[in-house]
Amino acid sequence: MDSMRMARILGWAGIIPLILANLGFWKGYGVVALTLGNMYAAIILGFLGAIHWGLAMNREHSDDAPMLMMWSVIPALWGFFALWWSAPVALALLILGFIAQWFADYRINKRLNLPNWFLPLRSGLTAAVISLLGLLLLQLYAGF
Repeated sequence: MDSMRMARILGWAGIIPLILANLGFWKGYGVVALTLGNMYAAIILGFLGAIHWGLAMNREHSDDAPMLMMWSVIPALWGFFALWWSAPVALALLILGFIAQWFADYRINKRLNLPNWFLPLRSGLTAAVISLLGLLLLQLYAGF
């Protein structure tokens, strides 16, 4: 199996926990579903930052390496600190974190020679994650 296909399968499978968090909230598991959804989103945000660490290691002697390494830790820290707030604030902060991460990925995609499938996949997954986090926020306020 080629890396593009594997990345798509694993990437889209990675949103399953957020789908389950939404279903759990809808089915009445409120705080537990919301907490688990927020925790998973924070973990995934840190994972996405780690992509930049890996790219920096590949470019050890490049001018890009320090900035890539610096950015690589920001999403994990952002997700960690987002979890310190109330659930609605955490959701909003996590959504902002995923948007910021997409812009960082957009920037490196233009600057570095990444596979052609990288940004379209990241764009689709980011849209899905933001939608699912937004749906959790909507359920929280609308009382679904």
